[in-house]
Amino acid sequence: MAGDTWRQAAVAGSYLDGRRAHIPYAADQLQTMAELVGWFHPDPRSILDLGCGDGIAARVLLDRFPAASAVLVDHSGPMLERAQTAMASYAPRVRLVQADLSGALPSAATEARPDVIVSAYVIHHLPDERKQSLYAECFTALAPGGVFVNVEHVASATPELEALFDDGYCRNVAARTGRPYDEVLREYVTRPDRRDNLLTAVETQLEWLRGSGFRHVDCYFKWLELAVFGGVRPAGPLP
Repeated sequence: MAGDTWRQAAVAGSYLDGRRAHIPYAADQLQTMAELVGWFHPDPRSILDLGCGDGIAARVLLDRFPAASAVLVDHSGPMLERAQTAMASYAPRVRLVQADLSGALPSAATEARPDVIVSAYVIHHLPDERKQSLYAECFTALAPGGVFVNVEHVASATPELEALFDDGYCRNVAARTGRPYDEVLREYVTRPDRRDNLLTAVETQLEWLRGSGFRHVDCYFKWLELAVFGGVRPAGPLP
């Protein structure tokens, strides 16, 4: 997946305690995720969060759907430690699984046939071939009528748009923290996990989802390199 970088406590902590809090429109993205789930599956009972970090996406869904339980998967020990703490109040409804998404989804994560599979800012660490096969595995794992939503970092169409995204993100951090813009930009472009980003155009990923069998596939939210997209497994028998 992302190699050993995200297994380092300092890298995981820097992201959870710093950069994630300053992602533009982050709350809107998670709200979009929850609205999609609620529209297509109003009463989910089983949620699978892939690359959970500290469980932020799962918490949004568990708050909205009090009858649901969740399996949280991550390959990073420090991330799972943070998840264990952050999810303490949800403990009876949550199970943590350590697994690397570069390999097949573990049976411990999919045996409940989840109604919902979500991921937030994780799948872009996988090479394209694995992204595509993971989407197919998610389709197979979902219960009929299940929903898949990916809150994701995607590729810009041009280098100029990539520079615009970097600038917009760093200006947001600078405005929120009061730090000098140049310092924030320098830290952002030299961060140790930057090389783990294997970004892919959202249009390409939508085609992979359609090819896997998902319906209602679309990009439901997008701001430059930040996108929310996914699809629904048909409720009836597959053709």
